[in-house]
Amino acid sequence: MDVDNHDGYFASDQSLLAPAPLIFRYHRFTPKSEFARHRHRWGQLSRINLGMMELLLDDRRVVATAQYLLWTPPAEPHAAYIHQAMHYTSIYVEDGVAAQLPPSTCLLEQTPLVRALLDDFSQRQITVPAEPWDIRQAELLCQRILQSGREASYLPDSRQRLLQPILDAIRQDPADATPLKDWAERVFSTERTLARLFQRELGMSFGQWRGRARLLEALSRLKQGDSVQDISARLGYATPSAFIAMFQKQLGDSPERYRRQLLESGGWPDEFSA
Repeated sequence: MDVDNHDGYFASDQSLLAPAPLIFRYHRFTPKSEFARHRHRWGQLSRINLGMMELLLDDRRVVATAQYLLWTPPAEPHAAYIHQAMHYTSIYVEDGVAAQLPPSTCLLEQTPLVRALLDDFSQRQITVPAEPWDIRQAELLCQRILQSGREASYLPDSRQRLLQPILDAIRQDPADATPLKDWAERVFSTERTLARLFQRELGMSFGQWRGRARLLEALSRLKQGDSVQDISARLGYATPSAFIAMFQKQLGDSPERYRRQLLESGGWPDEFSA
């Protein structure tokens, strides 16, 4: 890995001109790729075409799926883990735009317009927007990204005393179908109070959080070789097709194709620009 051991920056970053407003770098990663702690001189948006990517920070782990962009502020130390083979786009962001984005690593929603603009750059393999139209497109992309919804992580955590036992129980058994009103009785609270706490502490509903926990469990079971039918039944989906639809929406591909990606031969890419 091309890291300057003196300050933890990638040496290859030093040869780049500052983004104005963006620089794109494209890679194809192999399964189970791990990347040691490093940082970049500019703010960075990471985009994956399917599956899941993990960023390990000094104080927490951030999980991102294909429906999000992963934002990392300038000079933020991080390590990374790639679960399966994927196409990856690294986007460096000029300082003026970076200053308007969150000061800590988080997920940014890819709206249909943001996705279309990125797809166009990717299909044409634009690295540095130079033509007037490409510069305007990059500026529009920056404007739209600044307006994107934000989340701390795909499956955020909380130590709030009422929520923690619920989160711990669901992590241990994501198929647990206990409704929120029953959880309220168990933790001596009310359904309304818990619903408000989920939104305030985690930024999503109880059902959304449990659905994400189930997806992570599904990924683990696919890796173990369980069938789609068994996984969907184990996690409480009415039909395998309902499970497949959820999976495709969240990760950008079908469970079976995801499994095939996991079974591909591993290895280390020639370079990495997380």
